[in-house]
Amino acid sequence: MSRSVNQYYIIYERDEKRGYIASAPAIPGCVVYGKTLQEAHKNIRLAIKDCLEVIREFHQRPPKETVQPKAVRKFSFVSVSEYAKT
Repeated sequence: MSRSVNQYYIIYERDEKRGYIASAPAIPGCVVYGKTLQEAHKNIRLAIKDCLEVIREFHQRPPKETVQPKAVRKFSFVSVSEYAKT
């Protein structure tokens, strides 16, 4: 079975007192927290994989990235092929 690769934009927001919030806007509800940027990045990667696994279990197609950021300082793509459904 061939698998496609889905790429999702991740938005990082700094919480001045606590750390970082990371979200993948294309996947509703996929939002995590991390004390450091690295922790937030690790957490969002895991959350995306978990969300896509649940989507697959319900026999749904993974969402396509539709967000086009208007202003980007830093960005990160996450490629997830393990859970992509063809």
